Amino acid sequence: MAYATRDDLVLRFGETEMVNLEAMQTDPNAVTHAIQDATEEIDSYIAVRYTLPISNVPSTLKRVACNIARYRLYFQQPTEEVENRYKDEVKYLQRLADGKAVLSILEAQTQAISSEKPKQNPSTLPIGSTYKGGIFSDATLGQMPSIDH
Repeated sequence: MAYATRDDLVLRFGETEMVNLEAMQTDPNAVTHAIQDATEEIDSYIAVRYTLPISNVPSTLKRVACNIARYRLYFQQPTEEVENRYKDEVKYLQRLADGKAVLSILEAQTQAISSEKPKQNPSTLPIGSTYKGGIFSDATLGQMPSIDH
């Protein structure tokens, strides 16, 4: 499954640019191939941390796929802007693979799965909170005599 379509490229870069890029190609399926190459490049990074295929493609991956496909279509001389966008997307993909960035779709799935708040034991409670999971509550402990030295 591709992360972007020709229509996505048109929305991001305009019909005029897409027509110009297609006119430079010798292969009539160049846009499809560029999108497929972009998808495979993305997958090569994110497969390290995520299960593929990703069912609901986040807009972030759509953006990345569009920028990579555009770069691939500029096979002879990409502009500085096109090349910089490509390099930025590769850096982002590297951060995803290294776990320094996350896809928002995974966070939503994780939150849905773990909507129940995990029980904390006293050693992990933040300062100032009340622990109610043990044998003695704060009220019971408050009634116990203290040991003064």
